[in-house]
Amino acid sequence: MDGAFDMMHYGHMNAFRLARSLGTHLVVGINSDVSITQCKGAPLMNDQERLTMVEGCKFVDEVLPGCPYVLNKDYLDYVIKKHRIDYVIHGDDPCIVDGKDVYAAAKEAGMFRSIPRTEGVSTTDIVGRMLMMTKEHHMNSMNDDVGKSFNEDESDGSNKNDYVILGSQSKFLTTSRMLRLFSAGHTAPTKDMKVIYMDGAWDMFHCGHVAVLKEAKKRGDYLIVGIHGDTLVNQKCGCNMPLMNLHERVLSVLGCKYVDDVLIDAPFAITPEMIDS
Repeated sequence: MDGAFDMMHYGHMNAFRLARSLGTHLVVGINSDVSITQCKGAPLMNDQERLTMVEGCKFVDEVLPGCPYVLNKDYLDYVIKKHRIDYVIHGDDPCIVDGKDVYAAAKEAGMFRSIPRTEGVSTTDIVGRMLMMTKEHHMNSMNDDVGKSFNEDESDGSNKNDYVILGSQSKFLTTSRMLRLFSAGHTAPTKDMKVIYMDGAWDMFHCGHVAVLKEAKKRGDYLIVGIHGDTLVNQKCGCNMPLMNLHERVLSVLGCKYVDDVLIDAPFAITPEMIDS
């Protein structure tokens, strides 16, 4: 499977999960900055940032950097020979460059398989949420009511600039089945394990998050990640944050291979009672 995986999100992770379900070993090729720029415009994340994200996904077994955006026959023959590829996977949406199917060579070889895209999430949707951010979003709203308007027309009492938590714009519907699929392989810690706990918002899960979770995991044997609820994140981070709602952020963290379990809607204060539980 290959792609740009720019601003990688849980929809990409689910695509990796689906792709891996068709075999036993998933190799993911990451398009180079140069090839992406030539075919669709410069990516927001550079080669190393996108590589870190894909490598950090629990559903990915091997990563190939510098993959061309158009999967030509020469490159296809190379990966088949070197990595013993059986199938080439892509979503069921068309991928056309200069009027040509990017996966024509794989289809001609009878190796192409498609997977359904994850409904309700896309990079375009996430960028749209970012564009809705108010310029006041860095203001701390701890003492404000969630959903309160900044500017109110004193003459008639109407709200001119109502804001909402951006995560509420999500069209993704989380099911218990999806949570189970992303939690696959998680087991309880044994008594001899050193358990590490790290909490946060984990909004717009990115390569910096992956890097810090990787380092946290080195400190022990079992890493539990606390994920703050939408209201708490909104109070601490700004007037229309978080960008991703709690369910979306939970899936993003669960998809990271360094995480052993998550605490959903984690409290801000870490108390002795919480640790004991």
